[in-house]
Amino acid sequence: MAKQSWVAAVVLLVLAGLVAGGYYVMAKREADYCGFCHRMLHPNTKVVAEVGGRRRTVCCVRCAINEALQEKKALRLISVTDFTTGKEIDPKQAFFVEGSHRVLCTHDGAMVDESKHAQPMTYDRCFPGTYAFARQEDAEAFERENGGTVLPLSRLLQGVNGQ
Repeated sequence: MAKQSWVAAVVLLVLAGLVAGGYYVMAKREADYCGFCHRMLHPNTKVVAEVGGRRRTVCCVRCAINEALQEKKALRLISVTDFTTGKEIDPKQAFFVEGSHRVLCTHDGAMVDESKHAQPMTYDRCFPGTYAFARQEDAEAFERENGGTVLPLSRLLQGVNGQ
């Protein structure tokens, strides 16, 4: 009987270790990957957003907007990252460049069909590139180089949250 108790205790310890290890791996993964599209987080485009009351760290502003639109839930940008410096800034004070041809969070691999032919991309939740800037001058310089339009937060979120 004592041997069975000892074996059961060892099995429980192993299971507890596996659960703890799995939890650690998932927590680490959440810190490195977008909470919506699971792409790697880029340090200069990271956003903390709340969609439908659920807070997540996401890869870019466009990904958060598209999640809110697809889920038909309210979006609140809690913080955005200044593209130039990589520092966290208040979204209400930021200048956004929307529609630039520069997209940092694209997938590496091409989609292929069953005959191994490349499939054209018809939708990407992070396109068009949308980036935040602390200074209007930086946003305008980025716009000149990469295209797009400089917008305040209120115009960027037009059509989101029933606006």
